[in-house]
Amino acid sequence: MPKYIDSVTGLISDWKRKDVEAVLARVTDDIVWHSHVGSPPTVGKEAMRKLLSAFAVQMSDVRWRIFHHAQSEDRIFLEGVDDFVTTEGRRVVTPYLGTMVFRGKLIAEWRDYFDRAVFDRVKAGEPLPAYLVPLTTLPGIP
Repeated sequence: MPKYIDSVTGLISDWKRKDVEAVLARVTDDIVWHSHVGSPPTVGKEAMRKLLSAFAVQMSDVRWRIFHHAQSEDRIFLEGVDDFVTTEGRRVVTPYLGTMVFRGKLIAEWRDYFDRAVFDRVKAGEPLPAYLVPLTTLPGIP
């Protein structure tokens, strides 16, 4: 069985460089990506390219980290933290859970679960609630 965490850490490295094409090379043409479960999904590689390109100009100093993961059959489950700086210079750090479903070596489905209200408040400049801070400092995968 493939070690999907290697694909995920490769994707994270690609995104830290803002290499949209390298990220897209890791997904299927018909990818279904819920960048936030609770919002409509982005469907297809071209739609994902558009969204990633928009995200790339809105983020710098990306420090996306995975703390824990588990693999079962064709999927991987992830616990981690999104961590980046906005164009306004605000650091946004929020914990999340996610899952990716693979078809062969490519990601066919991707879902991220996080509290959108907390994310929006932190992005607007409010501090992360103190009770969430311990969830952003767990030891992770380098």
